[in-house]
Amino acid sequence: MSKRLLQACSPAADLQEDLLLDIFLRLPPAPRHLQAASLVCRRWRRLIRNPDFLARFRAFHRATPVLGLYQRVKHTRSLIRFVPVDTPAPRFSVPRYLQTGWCWVLDCRHGRVLVYDNAREKLLVWDPRRPATKPYQLSVPSELSEQENFTAALICAPGHDHHGDCGSSPFQIVYIDNSEDDELVVSACVFSSETRAWGRWTSIITPSLVCTNRPAAIVGGSVYWNLDFPESGNHILWFEMQTLCLDPIELPKAVKEEYMSNIHVMPAEDGGIGFAGVNQSSLHFWSRKTDCEGVAGWELIRKINMETLTISDAPAGDMLSWSAVAGFAEDSAVIFLHSDAGLLMFNLRSMQLKKVPEASASAIYPYTSFYTRGRDIVGIDDKDADIKVSKEEEAGTPQVEVMDKEQAESSTSGDQRHPTHTPSNLSILEVMANELNRMQLGTFVPLHLALFV
Repeated sequence: MSKRLLQACSPAADLQEDLLLDIFLRLPPAPRHLQAASLVCRRWRRLIRNPDFLARFRAFHRATPVLGLYQRVKHTRSLIRFVPVDTPAPRFSVPRYLQTGWCWVLDCRHGRVLVYDNAREKLLVWDPRRPATKPYQLSVPSELSEQENFTAALICAPGHDHHGDCGSSPFQIVYIDNSEDDELVVSACVFSSETRAWGRWTSIITPSLVCTNRPAAIVGGSVYWNLDFPESGNHILWFEMQTLCLDPIELPKAVKEEYMSNIHVMPAEDGGIGFAGVNQSSLHFWSRKTDCEGVAGWELIRKINMETLTISDAPAGDMLSWSAVAGFAEDSAVIFLHSDAGLLMFNLRSMQLKKVPEASASAIYPYTSFYTRGRDIVGIDDKDADIKVSKEEEAGTPQVEVMDKEQAESSTSGDQRHPTHTPSNLSILEVMANELNRMQLGTFVPLHLALFV
C-alpha cells in the first residue's frame, strides 16, 4: 500500500482543502492522530487547528476518547494523580493550588473534574485542558450532618446535550450527604452555576448509605449511585433532578448470589439505567426495563465471555481469574476492571483489552475529552516551535523538522541536524488511503504522506 501512495505527483498537486478536511474528519479521535497529521506541514496544521473543523470533528465522532483517569492516592502530598491510558498522551499535571492541601477527586465528566479541597472546605470545578484558567470555586452547602461522609456528581446544565467541549458551559453539582445516627439518612442538594446558588435539601431514609468512592451514573435527568451493601441492603439510589425526588431501587437477588454485591451502576446499552458485574470469567450487563403494564424490573441483556479476550495479542488467561468492575467511561463505552494483573481497560465496541500499567488499586475516575493541544501531547509548544518541510521533499524523501526558534536562528551549517519528529501512525495513512480510494483519487496523494510510512 505504501508504494502506491508514494506514486505521488509533485507537491503542487496537493488536495483541495475541503477534501483534506473530509479526510482529517475520519481520523481516529485519539489526540495523537490529529497531532501527528498537524506536523506534516503548516497548511495541514492550520486546517486541523481551525475551531470550526475541531467542532465538526467532535460532532462527527460523538464517542469521546478516554485520555486517562484520575485516582485518589493516599500517603502523598497530593491525593490527586492523572494516569494516562495511551501513548503518547496529554500530560495533565496537577496544579499547585491542588497540591497545597488535602484535595481529592469526586467526579469527572465531559472534560471537567470536580475536586474537594478539605483545607478550605471548597468544591472546585477544574478543566485540565486549560491550565492557565483558575477553577470555579464554591462553598459546600450548609446544614450538613458534619459526619464528613459525602460525595458529589458534576452534570452539564439542562439543554447542553453536545458534550464535545463543555469547558465553558453551565453546570450543576448534586451533593450527597450520608448521615448515620439512629437511622441511615441520605440527603441531596443541587448547585447551579447559572444561579450561583444551592437549592433546598431533600432527604430519605435508606437501607444503606451511598458509596462515596464510585462516581454516579447519569441517564437523562436522573442520577444514580451505588449503595453500600450491608447484610440487609441490595439497592442503588435514584435522584430525579427536576422533582428532587430520592428513591432507592431494589436490585435483583443475583447481585448478592452471583456478584458478591460487587457491581457498578452505569448507563445501559438501551439508554436506561443498568449495572455491570463479573461472575467468574463472565462480564454481565443488566438493564432496568418497564413492561407494557408499567411495571419496572431488571433484565440481563448481555454476557461477555472474557476467557476469549486477548491482551497484547496474547490470551488474557490467568489475568482474569479474578476481576471486578472498577469504573465506566460513559462517553466512550469503555469499562475498567480491577484484576490480579492490575487495572484493565476494556472497549465494549472494539472488544479490545489493554492494561493500564501506572494505575493503582484505588478508586478511579475516567477522564474523557477531545484534546488537541500539541504541547502537552508531543512536547511541542505552539508558540515556540517552527515547522519546516525539508528541501529533500522535492527528491521524494520528505521530512518534517520541528525546531525551537533559538535552534533555527543559530543554525548556519547544512551539516547540523535538528530534532526531527517523524510520526509513525500507520492508521493515519490507512484512513487517508481508504478515503482517497473511495473518492477514486488513490494516486492523487501529496508527497507529505510519506512521513507516515
